[in-house]
Amino acid sequence: MSQKIIYFFIILNVINIVYAQEELITNTSKPKNVKIVADTKYPTIKILSPQNFRGMKPLKESSLEIIGLASDESGVSLVSVNGKAAQLSEPSYSEVQQYNVSGKVVKFSGEVSLSMRENTITIIATDTKNNTAEETFTVVREEEKISTLITTNDSQFIKGKYYALIIAVQDYKSIMGLEYPLQDAENVKNVLTTNYTFENNAIHFLKNPNRKDIFSALQQLKKKLSAEDNLLIYYAGHGFWDVDNSQGYWLPASASWDDRAEWISNSDIRDNIKSIKTKHTLLISDACFSGGIFKSREAKEKPDISIQKMYELPSRKAITSGTFKTAVPDKSVFADYLLKRLKENSAKYLDAENLYLNFKQAVINNGPAVPQFGVIYDAGDEGGDFIFVRK
Repeated sequence: MSQKIIYFFIILNVINIVYAQEELITNTSKPKNVKIVADTKYPTIKILSPQNFRGMKPLKESSLEIIGLASDESGVSLVSVNGKAAQLSEPSYSEVQQYNVSGKVVKFSGEVSLSMRENTITIIATDTKNNTAEETFTVVREEEKISTLITTNDSQFIKGKYYALIIAVQDYKSIMGLEYPLQDAENVKNVLTTNYTFENNAIHFLKNPNRKDIFSALQQLKKKLSAEDNLLIYYAGHGFWDVDNSQGYWLPASASWDDRAEWISNSDIRDNIKSIKTKHTLLISDACFSGGIFKSREAKEKPDISIQKMYELPSRKAITSGTFKTAVPDKSVFADYLLKRLKENSAKYLDAENLYLNFKQAVINNGPAVPQFGVIYDAGDEGGDFIFVRK
């Protein structure tokens, strides 16, 4: 065979190899008869807590933690409980086995606030393909019980008189004013004199006072009140929390940001409350950062002890519209629900803690702040409580 013929066959063989590789590449990059199947399966939801949620007895707690498992073949991207994103974590092996879930499983948890009576709980799980599953159930929270003592004569255990100092600061000289404190304070005065045993001549109402006016009123109460009397102090106006020295302040009408000489500190308030020798003193403060007045903030359902027992022990308590870190709006949700509960109360005796418990959740559900209840530090509290007596 000649050399030319050999070269011809070599070239022909190379051409065949090139064509074969090109066909292989073409067939690989353009697959035939491939079917794309969309993920249409919904996630599954298993509730671990509360158990027996569809036949639960009425609850007394103000909140409920929801814990469960969500699973899906493609994975779960989000779980929400009543519209809020739940915390997701990896479940234990035993939990997956016990509840017989398959696919990619996540454990979720979320806390919901409970209002009185029926509460609808809605859990929604979403997978990575945006398929969703929903689980809904209802829980019931019992109405708070207000302790009462059966008696027809208040003088059997209530010997003193009820006084109130109402302070409303709305029109400031050097800082931005507010719109609603005077109206809120006027409403508080009206409900106290209309529904409860506060006489008009026993209420001192300060409208847009300066620092001196407030201290003067407190000094007058110190001279006038006896150890058997009861005092309610209500403040609505600007408040301030100083992070550097951990101190809260009321801002009278004469206050300015440049000079703190006109400010009233929590320490000033506490010392004056301590010096007024009443049976019970209750401070209600509707101001930003007002929670700094407390030694502790503890409010929970108490044993069903008698009103008389609570009245026997002196108290120095406070209800505030928020914590020491909380700014509250000018239009006060706190004042609205405080007044609503005072007006709606039908019991003869209402202690301050149960008053607080009966409107706390409504404030949380309808505003940005969490109201507080507790003991005023080092002011003479001995464990009793302020008692509102209905006319």
